[in-house]
Amino acid sequence: MAAPKLFISYSWSSIEHEQFVLDLATELVESGIDVILDKWDLKEGHDAVAFMEKMVTDKSIKKVAIISDSTYAEKADGRAGGVGTETQIISKEVYDKQNQDKFVVIVTEKDGDGNPLIPTYYKSRIFIDLSESDIYAENFEKLLRWVFDKPLHVKPELGTKPKFLDEPEDLSLGTTVAFRRAVSAIKDNKPFALGALDEYFTIFSANLENFRLTNVQGEFDDAVVDNIESFIPYRNELIQVLLTIAHYCPAEEYIKKFIVFSNC
Repeated sequence: MAAPKLFISYSWSSIEHEQFVLDLATELVESGIDVILDKWDLKEGHDAVAFMEKMVTDKSIKKVAIISDSTYAEKADGRAGGVGTETQIISKEVYDKQNQDKFVVIVTEKDGDGNPLIPTYYKSRIFIDLSESDIYAENFEKLLRWVFDKPLHVKPELGTKPKFLDEPEDLSLGTTVAFRRAVSAIKDNKPFALGALDEYFTIFSANLENFRLTNVQGEFDDAVVDNIESFIPYRNELIQVLLTIAHYCPAEEYIKKFIVFSNC
């Protein structure tokens, strides 16, 4: 798999800032990213404007990192210098294309109120903050994940609709809400945990009659199998409640509640 290409846009604000950018670019290269940086790739005799435009519009360059400090923000808003030229290209790309995953601003400086110094066209977008040493490592990881398209939090695959939703009303114990409340209360050691457990057991016992086979139409064996399959989710709920008690609160009063329930 080819290394992802990343173009870095920044301002020559100061020697210190240039060194920061160079160090960041080096870290990214060492992390497996093909970084394109003017200091490395823009040679004498090259057309600077053409270079900038290619870096922003070239489809082989999947990511563009905008290193923003006060100088960059001012030049971008004033369309001044090389930053201004890049801004004219970048802002058009940002606003004209629906897929906006190509660009991210990396904040390296904030104002006196702690607000990030970023170009106006980027104000509503999420940025990565590398302005403080105590959050640098954590947010550098965010940058790596962004470049490699490997987010920390991934939406799980869509599951299937629970079978009990399609079952007749008389094949439901109606315990789901009480089950969740009891498990949560026991785990968090809430003062109402015993009451929540008692509520769950009461509903379970009261509605168990719903699973009695009466007036069976068709094959009785098939009805028994269907009945058992319909009961499985509630069996699993009960097992989860008992495991929760065992793991989080194996106290005598909880065990007594179960004994009373099991003798019903």
